[in-house]
Amino acid sequence: MNGKDARPIPRGAPASYFVLPVLLIAFSSVFSSHLLHERSLSEGKGGKDERRVILQHEISMRPSLSLGFRNFLSDLAWLEAVQVAGSRRMTPKEYDTLYLLTKVVSNYDPRFVVPYLVGGLVLGDSSSHVPQALETLERGWKHHPSDWRFPFYMGYLHYFSLGDPAEGGRYLEAASRLPGSPSYLPLLASRMLVEGRSPETALALLSEMIKQETDPARWEAIRKRIREVAVERDLQLLEGAIAQYRRKAGGAPGSLADLVRAGVLRAVPSEPNGGTYLLLPDGTVRSSRMAERLRVFRPR
Repeated sequence: MNGKDARPIPRGAPASYFVLPVLLIAFSSVFSSHLLHERSLSEGKGGKDERRVILQHEISMRPSLSLGFRNFLSDLAWLEAVQVAGSRRMTPKEYDTLYLLTKVVSNYDPRFVVPYLVGGLVLGDSSSHVPQALETLERGWKHHPSDWRFPFYMGYLHYFSLGDPAEGGRYLEAASRLPGSPSYLPLLASRMLVEGRSPETALALLSEMIKQETDPARWEAIRKRIREVAVERDLQLLEGAIAQYRRKAGGAPGSLADLVRAGVLRAVPSEPNGGTYLLLPDGTVRSSRMAERLRVFRPR
């Protein structure tokens, strides 16, 4: 620092005048050196200083210890979390570290949206860390109740990571009701609910949506989906009746009318698209107007 830029230290300055800048520099040096060290480690070698991260978390639970540097410490923790999440092949311990770091960030700055979303999605990549991913997103949703992305990603994890389409559909339904949510969410939610063997819930959602829809194109898309969901509901009903017929008669029915004659079905439902329901030789049923059943397509 040259003489022009130097400023005299005022007499009688409080201790914080000297202590706080020193603490700031110390924190910056420690975190920066750690990040440089982590970058220099080859993949699969070394490890995280778990005790240090745990200490960070403990301190973040007592904001008064931050000495007024909450935003600064939040940014440092997030910078480190990004470094951890950027690993090509994260180890279980790295997932644990990422989880703690996202908690550190939110403890210091609960309104910081991105760490909740990124942390939730990355943690969800590890099957053993899905509960932590959902907890992270739940915390974010608590602080940002009008942000549709939180229930959307929670539905995504329930569906793709936990294999629970019904719960996934319910979260997507919640997301679809929040301002700014994409127009496709009601349709996607209905697909999940149908696969979760809950077509009646899907129909209830779609019926409510179509009442409030004013855009003609979206209204027609929802009306088409209602018919598709109704077909799936009828097919599930017929499948259940066929299974009951088999138990009762000891064999497969020759036609859908046999289900009515045997008393296991009151009547064969009408196909909502103007077609008919067909009993195939292999004992399955389908609609004459729909080539495929309504399912959520996902990689196996």
